[in-house]
Amino acid sequence: MSLTPVPAFGADAPRRTGATQAHQAFAYGAPIRGIDVTQPLPGGDPFTAVRMDNLIPRVLGCQLRRGYARWVSNLGGEVRTILQFHPADAAPEMFSASSNGDIYDTTLATPSGVTPVPVLTAPGDRSGDWSTINFTTGTEEHTMISVCPGAGMYVYIAGVWTLIAQGTAAGEIEGVDPATFSFVTVFKNRLWFTVKDSTTAWYLPTGQYAGKATPFPFGGMLPHGGAVVGLANWSFDGGGASGGGAGLTNQLVIIADQGDVLVYTGNDPDTADDFKVVGRWYIGRVPVGHRFFSQFGTDVAILSERGVAFITELMRGQGFFKNAETTQAINSEIAKQVAGALTEYSWEVKFLPHEQLLVILMPVMFGETRQWAYEVNNKAFCGLNFMPMLTAESFDGRSFFGDRNGNLWWAFEGNTDGAVDGVPGTDLVATVVTAFQTLGESIRTKTFQMVRASFISVAPPGVSLVLNSEWDLQTPTNAPAYLAGGESQWNTAQWNEAEWSASGDSYESWQGAEGSGRYGALSMQLRAAADTIWVSWQAVVLPGGIY
Repeated sequence: MSLTPVPAFGADAPRRTGATQAHQAFAYGAPIRGIDVTQPLPGGDPFTAVRMDNLIPRVLGCQLRRGYARWVSNLGGEVRTILQFHPADAAPEMFSASSNGDIYDTTLATPSGVTPVPVLTAPGDRSGDWSTINFTTGTEEHTMISVCPGAGMYVYIAGVWTLIAQGTAAGEIEGVDPATFSFVTVFKNRLWFTVKDSTTAWYLPTGQYAGKATPFPFGGMLPHGGAVVGLANWSFDGGGASGGGAGLTNQLVIIADQGDVLVYTGNDPDTADDFKVVGRWYIGRVPVGHRFFSQFGTDVAILSERGVAFITELMRGQGFFKNAETTQAINSEIAKQVAGALTEYSWEVKFLPHEQLLVILMPVMFGETRQWAYEVNNKAFCGLNFMPMLTAESFDGRSFFGDRNGNLWWAFEGNTDGAVDGVPGTDLVATVVTAFQTLGESIRTKTFQMVRASFISVAPPGVSLVLNSEWDLQTPTNAPAYLAGGESQWNTAQWNEAEWSASGDSYESWQGAEGSGRYGALSMQLRAAADTIWVSWQAVVLPGGIY
């Protein structure tokens, strides 16, 4: 038997195929389901994040929030309340109440060097902390009703602030001192008030802001005690004719500071058979003040030491940490924060319709100015950072917030934070750590090779990316400055001078990644134009052995 000789290696040697590629590539969408702290760290939902600030989880991607610009300054102290008046027969007006006891007309923006003149001086037990509501009387008189314990009750009509006194004369309130009122709302065209440190609420005759007040004691319905601190309207769909129910009904929600929540239905609180309790729950203690809840569409969101509750979910028997469709993803974290700062001002829940955000304002904790935000369309949470919100309000199609330094800011406006008189402020900065992914077989250690993020923007963003191994939650801090309208490169120290590749308004570039681990998460700092949308991210790894 003869053997065929093997040709010598060289030009005539047989061509061999290249070595098998050992690396693996993975692609993920941006975490449009928002922050979720309920998942185990290994292998979480790739559409969620464990940290995410200033990136709002919209339906199509995570959108960098807009900035804020100065509206009015020199307001004499902390801006604790923004009051809005929307009469049917005149232009809307906006006022700001300061901790020095003054209220200012802040309808129009003023230059930063101008000191506004107060339209009212009314210090109270906590000056500037007002509860206010628009109310149209039975004679079609458009008013704004405002109360603050110690400062009293004021009615604003057509440029005139009128203090309402206790008494039996016309324009006075009989039966209770309005200087003790702490909160006001309207239910079935009646003004209802809570009284400081009391379990009794008071209501006035239909369509009136004065007259004989009638007490309604709730103490017997509050097994956990405490004072009544909040009243809200809740529109409940009972099913209508086709469902055999009562249709859409308006009900009164009563909240006590020790955590009892009552729901009453009916039209006439003078008639026991008509006005009666239809629901009662315990939600845990609520923060101090009267801004820990907010009407949100046809629902009511309430903040407590157990997290965020929605009345509709309580009605369905859903708890805070189980089957709570809206807030389960973040309730354990919010509950911890609220429980640790129940007596700190100022917790506030506010729906900002122009932004489609339900915002939870927190006291300044650990030197940070961070808020929670719930995107109501995508039903997902994120954080808002570097916005020094003390109180927030919507006015005339815009969003505003007051800070602790006497400033009123136009919120979610512009490409920088803190613009003053047209001079840009600081860059918009976002950070994120996605849920940790296996990047292949979870049992194998991978060497991180490359990482990339993809964006839609009006100009090239500045980005710093790393792949974190288990269970590192740190974010990079060296994203290059954003240059509006100019050419931009990735941070050369991190990106090896790899320039952006762009097609239209899409931007992405690979970066060499370092480190290794069985799991990996994208960690990113972003500086970019407002409304930049983060669409996706990709990673390349080299699988290794089992260690």
